[in-house]
Amino acid sequence: MTKSYDAIVIGAGHNGLTNAAFLAKAGLRVLVVEKNDYVGGATVSRELHDGWMYSNCSYVCSLYRPEIYNALDLGRHGLKVIPLVSSMTFKENGDYFGSYSNPNIRRRELMRHSPRDADAAVRFDADVLRWCRLVRGFLMRTPPDPGSFRPRDAFEFAYLMKKFYELSEPQMYEFIRFFTMSIAESLENYFENDTILAH
Repeated sequence: MTKSYDAIVIGAGHNGLTNAAFLAKAGLRVLVVEKNDYVGGATVSRELHDGWMYSNCSYVCSLYRPEIYNALDLGRHGLKVIPLVSSMTFKENGDYFGSYSNPNIRRRELMRHSPRDADAAVRFDADVLRWCRLVRGFLMRTPPDPGSFRPRDAFEFAYLMKKFYELSEPQMYEFIRFFTMSIAESLENYFENDTILAH
């Protein structure tokens, strides 16, 4: 017997599962298909080496919108978001680069590897924060359909244009450049130390 579905979600990563959950909450019959033998995508902890469990992208949980967390009542289902307070990159020679949330300790560690990069980090943080503030305002908005003449799409397009026109011409250029160039090229505009770049 063939079953019918209102929606088929391809990929059972965190984005696919989130979409499927909201569609199901809206009363639709949803099928989720996944090529791997596990679900969760970047949120999964897997055994990288014998006895060593590794969460490959758990550090990006800070990007998980609280609106989604609350709407799906994920706390009740066991999800705990633990803030990242530090991280480490190990070097072949036995040294390491530590990244710390305390700004004084972080600067001292950057200085240990590259005084120039310690100064560049201040500029890098300010630039990234500026783009984060701009993008944050778009995260929970539905983007406009560029081919639509519906009032909602026209309103959203006007909202986007207003936000971008608040930027100066050099800022608009930097914004487009930042989000369209490779991350390696972008980081090399700030940093020179290979360990800091890799981190």
